[in-house]
Amino acid sequence: MEPTQSVLDSGTLPNDHEDARLVRRYQAHGGDVRDLLYLSLGETWTGVAPGLAAALARPLPAHAHGYTLSPYGLPALREVLRAYVTRTHHLAAADDDRYDVAVSQSGTRAAMSDFGRLLLGDGRAPGAAPAALVPAPGWDYGGVLAPLGYRLLPYGLRPARGWQPDAAEISSLLDRAGHGSLLVLNPQHNPTGTNWAAATVRSIAGAAVTHRAAVLLDDAYYAVHAPGEPPTNALRILLEETRRGAIPWLATRTLGKQFHCNGWGIGALTAPPATLAGLARVMQERSYGCALPLQAAMAAWLRTDESEAFVNRLRCAYAVARRQVAQRLRHGLGFPAGAVHPGTCTAYLRFRVPPRFARDGSEAHYRSLCLTAGVLPGAGSMTGSFGLPGRPGDSAEAYVRLFLGQPVAVLEEALDRLARAGLGW
Repeated sequence: MEPTQSVLDSGTLPNDHEDARLVRRYQAHGGDVRDLLYLSLGETWTGVAPGLAAALARPLPAHAHGYTLSPYGLPALREVLRAYVTRTHHLAAADDDRYDVAVSQSGTRAAMSDFGRLLLGDGRAPGAAPAALVPAPGWDYGGVLAPLGYRLLPYGLRPARGWQPDAAEISSLLDRAGHGSLLVLNPQHNPTGTNWAAATVRSIAGAAVTHRAAVLLDDAYYAVHAPGEPPTNALRILLEETRRGAIPWLATRTLGKQFHCNGWGIGALTAPPATLAGLARVMQERSYGCALPLQAAMAAWLRTDESEAFVNRLRCAYAVARRQVAQRLRHGLGFPAGAVHPGTCTAYLRFRVPPRFARDGSEAHYRSLCLTAGVLPGAGSMTGSFGLPGRPGDSAEAYVRLFLGQPVAVLEEALDRLARAGLGW
């Protein structure tokens, strides 16, 4: 794929990104990167919402090319985002003074790191390293929090439970975690595509309040769900549960996932006013703010009806792709139904690596074989070495995920290549 070549560097400098190393290996063995079907990260490169790109092309306020004096982001976008978060999360008027919204100006990953640093600086975890409870399988929360000194405690999401978290397990882990712990929630779950049940999320949020644990709510895919299947509104649940006890919490919601503009690094940060003020102080230690032209364009875009229409079309496109890929895996490549987990949200479909291609519960060998066929699926989890060893039927099974944001014809070609290479079940 042509965009892949344009975002790779020359290969002469060190690069810890695993996918970059795999693509370089593909090239070293004679592969043409323009022909590679890249389905690993949730990235299209060229699929940005047309109306958003047009907003950037129109004249922008002159001040958008300088610093912002507000650590909360461009004021025009911050105001739009607060209204947007309040509306799309159906937040109650009674909670209006219990949260505020800032702009994530350099990616929600950076904001998560800033939140972790804020908690450590607030003296919440004296002495021993504080614990961070993270979902496994899951996104790379460990890569954000472990370098800060957090001790990682994974909580399991298992096929026998439909990839739903176990509130009792999390409560038990919070007992073990002790003072200063941080609980990470990802209710539209990456990578399984499972929408966590509202009652379960409420129980978990209640346990966090009881144990005085901070909460990091990753709402990256809140807007990306199947049509007619509304997502669990964890932000509203968190606001309701914390009425009986204040704890530090932060909800991050990237806009890149719903408008195909990951490189803009723009999203919404929602938190109690005092927590958001502390976070602003931490952010200002490293930056005066950035991407002001992008923030101005996003503010203009979010005011239009077309922004919501784009998201609606995106949901429908993902639903079609999810259905067709799942059907093809089952009926064309012979995967049993229990090995394919289509999900109802996020931009991914996750499936089990055929056992003959798994190596010690890892998907790495299968990904390498797929790469030889000119297809690069993503790892089935980004939790890395702090998974759940020794649990039969769980971590012993390897998974990969496919990004569904490419045209259906591209996804079909990818599955054709896997079939021709004998990489079905």
